[in-house]
Amino acid sequence: MQEAISLVDILNELREIKERLSRIEEAVENLIDSTLTPDEEELLKEVKDKISKGDFSDFIPLEKLDEVLGE
Repeated sequence: MQEAISLVDILNELREIKERLSRIEEAVENLIDSTLTPDEEELLKEVKDKISKGDFSDFIPLEKLDEVLGE
């Protein structure tokens, strides 16, 4: 016995598939946006190393650092 399928049923199924694909696309985009590139990872490592050593010269103008330390 064959099941009758209407065009409306097909259209609704296609809409559901489109919505699922849209959610998958958004999830992949979010994953890509949250993943660091090798250059970003290296920069992050350098910044963490400098901060752990107390070297803030790249982040704070030396004049401001002198003002704070001189007080």
